[in-house]
Amino acid sequence: MKSFIAVTILTIAVNALCIWDVWHTEKVFKYMNKESSAIHYELVNEDITSPQLAKRITELDKYWTKKMDILCISISRKDLQPVSDHLQFLKSSISNNDQETAVTYSLLLKYNVEGLKEISGFSLVNIL
Repeated sequence: MKSFIAVTILTIAVNALCIWDVWHTEKVFKYMNKESSAIHYELVNEDITSPQLAKRITELDKYWTKKMDILCISISRKDLQPVSDHLQFLKSSISNNDQETAVTYSLLLKYNVEGLKEISGFSLVNIL
């Protein structure tokens, strides 16, 4: 009877961790997708010298750096690293006032975040 209680508690704990992980991952990638799309749109339609744009990219980089360690629970760091790389390239493009490179890296960031959201989200294809 004691082992049944222990197994039940462990099962509940593991399931709770899985549900929390799916919820957290969805939340992070939803925010990252929204922000990376907004940054790309702003870079395409406005001048790169906007201080608001640089602030937005810096805040997104800080957010990603903080959340990336938690996402490593369920997603390989190797898969998450390109997002960090694209954010760093984007930050350097902003500081160099290179509009074309910034647009390119913002689009790469956007596509990479969308791809990670697809492969890590809760869907029938990912369950199979």
